[in-house]
Amino acid sequence: MARRVASWVLLIVGGLVLALAVPAGYLNRTVLDAPTFAERVDDVRRRDDVSAVLGREVSRQLLAANPDLVALAPLLEQTSIAVVRSDVLSGPVRLATAQFHRAMTTESSGQLALRVADVGAVVAGVVGALAPQRAPQATEVSITLASIGNQDFAADVLHLAGILDTLAWLLPLLGVACLVDAVLLARDRWNGVRRAGWAIVAGAAGLAVALVAGRALSRAAGSGERADAIIDGVWDVFVRPIWWPLGLFAAVGVLLVMIGSGRGAGWNADRVRSWLTVQPATPGGVAVRACAAIVLGAALIVEPAGVVTLAVSVAGALLLCAGVVALARLATRRSGESGQQRPSRRPLVAAAAAGAVVLAGLVVWAAGTPTGEVAGVVNGAVAGEGNVCNGHAELCDRPFDEVSYAATHNSMAVAGKPGWFLGEQGLDIVGQLDFGVRALLVDVWYGRDAGNGRVRTSARSYDEALAVANEELGPEIVASALRVVNAVAPGEPQGAEALFLCHGPCETGGTSFDATLRQIRTWLETHPDEVLSVFIEDHVDAVDVAGAVTAAGLDAYAFTPVQGKAFPTLGEMIRSGKRLVVMLEAGDGRPGAPWLVNGFEFVQETPYTFPTVGSFTCDENRGPSDAPLLQINHWLSGFTSLVSNAQLANTADVLGGRAEQCRDERGTQPTFVAVNYADIGDLIAVVNRLNGVG
Repeated sequence: MARRVASWVLLIVGGLVLALAVPAGYLNRTVLDAPTFAERVDDVRRRDDVSAVLGREVSRQLLAANPDLVALAPLLEQTSIAVVRSDVLSGPVRLATAQFHRAMTTESSGQLALRVADVGAVVAGVVGALAPQRAPQATEVSITLASIGNQDFAADVLHLAGILDTLAWLLPLLGVACLVDAVLLARDRWNGVRRAGWAIVAGAAGLAVALVAGRALSRAAGSGERADAIIDGVWDVFVRPIWWPLGLFAAVGVLLVMIGSGRGAGWNADRVRSWLTVQPATPGGVAVRACAAIVLGAALIVEPAGVVTLAVSVAGALLLCAGVVALARLATRRSGESGQQRPSRRPLVAAAAAGAVVLAGLVVWAAGTPTGEVAGVVNGAVAGEGNVCNGHAELCDRPFDEVSYAATHNSMAVAGKPGWFLGEQGLDIVGQLDFGVRALLVDVWYGRDAGNGRVRTSARSYDEALAVANEELGPEIVASALRVVNAVAPGEPQGAEALFLCHGPCETGGTSFDATLRQIRTWLETHPDEVLSVFIEDHVDAVDVAGAVTAAGLDAYAFTPVQGKAFPTLGEMIRSGKRLVVMLEAGDGRPGAPWLVNGFEFVQETPYTFPTVGSFTCDENRGPSDAPLLQINHWLSGFTSLVSNAQLANTADVLGGRAEQCRDERGTQPTFVAVNYADIGDLIAVVNRLNGVG
């Protein structure tokens, strides 16, 4: 009697424990495994219903910041939805998910939010391409997929993660051990195997009921269109796939039932057909079948895909078992014909073999070691595959210093941008990057926000800025520009001192360095197969530049050049995530920011003061003559004819001819080909010709 009771207790415990092993293993491989978690969050974002809701949310935020664009509301909404759904956001979403997952599974405190920032900048860029005159100003627009927790939440999740990591391998071991022991304790071991199978089937059925109930509760938990869409997406992407391992789990139970029934219960197809079609003889049997029908019908209504998945798995097991049972009967018949009278050991062997298969499969599946690094995210940077680099597969195997890059001189000085006089580019920095520019030449100064869309040079920098402007622009032009500024926008400095992109005095044009760096980071996140360089004329302390780059999250992308060491290929830089080269003209970031190098330790350049096209030369200027990188400064002096000068200088004959001349004279591949008004002329075609690509 005690042996029988122990066998039944082990059957119940084993079935329950193995049933719990399925969700424990699934959670360990999906939620706690960072790469899988990020991939599935990205899948949620791509769903039509989720992207539509989030896209409309982005559109509303942009309209709130740009109310004059109400006439473009349909275009803005359509574009926002398309951007949220597109591959463009895969990098930012996976990066944000990796950061969220890291915060969720490490010691931290406070509210945790899965937020994808700067989506507005991407949408604004797309709308700007469709309607250049009505493009919205990029604002701090983000989409939030989840916001959870309090100051103890991360600690709770960390504790749960440790428990699940253990349960993922422990529960399968315990469950299989219990069922094997139950079979060993059974008087009839064939029946013991069959009962073990039914224990597994019962556990699978209980878990299936829990899933159906969970789906019903999740639908009731929605509180609006946004919540409903995200809940549905999370259920479909994260929860519904558990039906497959559950189906396989149930199929294992059916397999064991068939093995045991091959002798002990005389199972055959006619018996199953009879059980399904013949009315039970007892009221209890009728009640059981009716309840089963009700539960199955409700499950098909609430979670049809899951039930079908489960049924397909079990049907596959039945086909498999038909062959297994036939073999078991054949073995039994031969055993009887040979006159063996002692109890057969074959049930024990069959149970042990089945247990070994279940054990190996569940442990390997459930306790898979997390890889830790999210696909497409390396050390906090969005990385590409490195198969197409800067737009061309041919460039992937070339070292950084053997590739030519379109560059813009005074990239921040954009004609038509509020506050800028004497613009030297027709596109803003994001527009330049979208156009094909891969090197930005900018000047950084200390300034203060004047509170009216203007910037004032900081007192400690003003004299130097004025001297630089007088030398480059001429005193008359500078004085005229300052008179206009003081007449139109005579605001006094109000904000704290900060870094601004200015060409001399910030009064003649200034753009926030911090905001620009954030735009660059967003662009890199949404263009994972691009390598970019920023060359800074620094009129500020290097430590402040390094701090701004770090605060923008660009230090994760920053590559560290080393003198005397060969540059990696573009493909290697892209796959590593280290695909941003940041250089200063005067200082460097050592020791705290070794990636912020002095550019003229690595760059040799041409002169940059040429009054006419005929005066262009390839003479040496700054930088050592054996430096690995060559910068061609190609623009005409004088600020009274900037556009017409660009039309003359940027033609394929003039620009291309000079680039090839400098390559021959200097004996090295031109690296940065820098021009004014990059969108005028043939800059991109010339650079492609230098690189030998179409």
